[in-house]
Amino acid sequence: MTTNRGAVLPLTAAQAEIWFDEQFATGPLGYNMADYIDLRGPLDADLLGRALGRLGHEAEGLRVQFVEEDGAPGQIIRPLAQLPLKRLDFADEPEPLAAAEAWMRADHADPLKVTDFPLFRGALIHLGPEHHLLYLCMHHILADGFSRALLYPKLAALYTRLAAGEDEHALDADAMPPFHRLLDAERDYLDSAHVERDRKHWTTRLTAGAHGPAPELVSLSARQPAPGRSALRHTARLSAEATDAVRALARDGKVTMPVVMVAAAAAYTQRATGVDRPLLTLPVTGRVGAASREIPGMLANYLPLAVPVRPDTTRTQLLRQAWIEVSGALKHQRYRGDRVRRDIGLRTDDRRPFGPFINVLNQDPALAFTGACDGTIVNLSTGIVNDLIITVLNTADGTMEIHLDGNPELYTSAELATHLARFEAFLTDLAALPADDPVGRIGLGAPGESRGLLGTWDRDAEQAHYEGLVERVRAVAASSPDVVAVSDGTESVTYRELLTRAAGVAARLRASGMEPGAVVAMLADPGVPFVAGVLGVLGAGGAYLPLDPAAPAARNAGLLQDSGARHLLTGAGHDTPAPGVTALPLTDPADATCATELPAVGGGLDLAYVMFTSGSTGRPKGAMVQRSGMVNHLWAKVGDLDLAAGEVVVQNAPLTFDVSVWQMLAPLLVGGRVRVSGTEMAADPAGLFAMVREERVAVLEVVPSLLRAALDAWDLDGRAPELPDLRWLMVTGEALPADLCERWHAR
Repeated sequence: MTTNRGAVLPLTAAQAEIWFDEQFATGPLGYNMADYIDLRGPLDADLLGRALGRLGHEAEGLRVQFVEEDGAPGQIIRPLAQLPLKRLDFADEPEPLAAAEAWMRADHADPLKVTDFPLFRGALIHLGPEHHLLYLCMHHILADGFSRALLYPKLAALYTRLAAGEDEHALDADAMPPFHRLLDAERDYLDSAHVERDRKHWTTRLTAGAHGPAPELVSLSARQPAPGRSALRHTARLSAEATDAVRALARDGKVTMPVVMVAAAAAYTQRATGVDRPLLTLPVTGRVGAASREIPGMLANYLPLAVPVRPDTTRTQLLRQAWIEVSGALKHQRYRGDRVRRDIGLRTDDRRPFGPFINVLNQDPALAFTGACDGTIVNLSTGIVNDLIITVLNTADGTMEIHLDGNPELYTSAELATHLARFEAFLTDLAALPADDPVGRIGLGAPGESRGLLGTWDRDAEQAHYEGLVERVRAVAASSPDVVAVSDGTESVTYRELLTRAAGVAARLRASGMEPGAVVAMLADPGVPFVAGVLGVLGAGGAYLPLDPAAPAARNAGLLQDSGARHLLTGAGHDTPAPGVTALPLTDPADATCATELPAVGGGLDLAYVMFTSGSTGRPKGAMVQRSGMVNHLWAKVGDLDLAAGEVVVQNAPLTFDVSVWQMLAPLLVGGRVRVSGTEMAADPAGLFAMVREERVAVLEVVPSLLRAALDAWDLDGRAPELPDLRWLMVTGEALPADLCERWHAR
């Protein structure tokens, strides 16, 4: 029945992945997995200890010690001198269950290390005369989620049989198979032709070819990947009605519950990221054959799942696509996920998962510890959380529970709560969606939340929460009126002066007959007047259209005609490129003393600006950007770059490029200063970086060719400017050669 104790056994591939992950980690990782069994009824604690001891005797994989010989890891099955089970009593606490849960959370947060022995621990917690909790925590290297379905029912059965007086010989007849059979089954697979068959399956699915472009790794977080050292959890329990609807969806679609959840997670991820073939991470048992399905141990695999989904995909099509992907994954589930990563070109130190985990533990949580004592399994953690895990479980009352676990380095508690509320609503709406309706009809929002452009638009809610650019700049000016807002090397204006000049532009536009919603063209060089003009156009309720002063007059005339612009603001030295347009000077001496406040006409759904493509592949095309979209983009730049009041950002992009929008406007949201470089300085690396040094610039964006010219000049001169205030150098617009990065960082 047992493996030869003392022999060094190889690790499963899953164990090896965890072993090496811990060896190369810079700190402890959150590989603890934990549950507790809520026991109601008369319980014999000593008998339960005997049942646990017997379970540890049969489940050899739970009492292995990991060793290293000649640089290679192995494992040795060892006897347990003493069961690592504490006995705790919280019955006298004001809230016994809450006190016990707090203790279990704290214990779970204390990481087991692969060098420990044993790699599991537990506690029997007394809460009342007939109420106990059996807490069990183990390192993920010992067991996977499938093992839970073997261990807990086995424990209940052993307790029941021991209570009935059965002896050891009777129990031996039904003992679990020896652990080495699990290892033998994996070795047989690795020596078979199935490996190459499975490799071809995954390579075909995940590289560009017949299935379309290669699917993308995705995350619902914009932060950089980080090791899973701890986890945040939020939980939602579906109502009985919602649970019935989701199960009816599975029946109607003739699919399993895991397929339904995969479909919902794929569609939700597509809506949240915009990726049409998002990758999910699917945990699978990795067990094929009767023997491996009877032996607890760590054999689980984590595989990529690419479900094609677009907003016009119907509910029926979505379920079908999810079924195709899940069934294909199960047929090829023994090919390791780390090999898949290597095959598609991911580096071994890339900690990104394929995508959000979707883990459906479709098991009965109810256990019978004799006829008088019942147990209910409650999950605390399924193991390490590198990014995001959606875990779906059955509950004792017949409903379903959804846990959302997130890496706190990537998600805040509020972000997880929002995602969980949205996913729960999305799942419920998917279950109610007619079979042939597109999933794009489902909004991406929780009840009471504005769902935005990704779903049903609540215009009133959107308008109520919208704060426009003009309103925001007015608020900054009210608190910091004398702070410099914009400078261009020739002049500078404070926030008070900027709003005054913008108000003058707005007043002149309205006096000339401009109506709210109209497109106003601007033909001028970059500088303080242009920034004031943009605010004036927006304040008057218009959308601005930048024209290139260096472009042929015929091109600008064509853009004016296509855009429908009837008003044009012109800078000094520039003529009107087309008849029939009301031309006004961009600057007027009276603007500086305008007595009226800059208005704020228009809402989030109105246009902010229009920009045309270069037309190099055909006729120029105009892109129209709404105000809420522009403001969202500006705030995203503020967040990404951590912009703060008083910091200087250079505006050096051509005004007809959308990069100029954030450079020119994002600093104004937080009381920063926009330093307009002008076209000549923007192309002069020596002058540009000298200005960056002298004016203590915090953020600069350049193209690689300009950076190379600057570095070459510094190498020739043997010196470079000191730039202690430059926090961000953004290099965009062209391919960035690696040598430029190395040369920049070397300086």
